[in-house]
Amino acid sequence: MIIAIATFKCQEDKKQDWIDYLAGEDGLVKTRAYEGCQAIETLSSPDSSTVLLYETWDSVEHHQAYVGWRLDNGLGELLEEMLESPLEVEYFDLTGV
Repeated sequence: MIIAIATFKCQEDKKQDWIDYLAGEDGLVKTRAYEGCQAIETLSSPDSSTVLLYETWDSVEHHQAYVGWRLDNGLGELLEEMLESPLEVEYFDLTGV
């Protein structure tokens, strides 16, 4: 299992639009059904326009295939309209501590 943290630094007036997209029929419902996705949660900062996705996947390869699929289906253009800086994704392993 791998944990992916995706950071979306939204334009100030686009944060709610991004959250609404995630909640819609093309949003996280499709992510949760994608092969290798174990779970995904949305975190929203009350003090900024940042939205995080906390994701658990079977592997980095599963997540990267998913991201590629999303980009191939127009997500890149949508993010260009909503984000003030490029999407950031970091991968983590559980330490067992």
